[in-house]
Amino acid sequence: MTVYRLTEYTSSDMGKLTEFAETLRELVSGAGALFIDVVDLGEGKAVVVAKYASQADMDAATEINKQAFGKMIEAGLVDAASIRSQSGDVTFTF
Repeated sequence: MTVYRLTEYTSSDMGKLTEFAETLRELVSGAGALFIDVVDLGEGKAVVVAKYASQADMDAATEINKQAFGKMIEAGLVDAASIRSQSGDVTFTF
């Protein structure tokens, strides 16, 4: 059963973060997600939507995700205190 991880965060400069994210592409591609979309919500807020084939795949990706966020925090582009993560199963699809 597919599962999703939703991670909300804030950034002081979404444009710079978007550029910086390109440097993380290879790292994040190893996370094993079916897809990872980053949605800009405006006003410095964003959410990462990651879809995994199974809970095990999502659990295995956790360390890679922490590394990626760590690099964005170190670069001063993501507020560490703003990161909130949730996960869940698909209940229905339209």
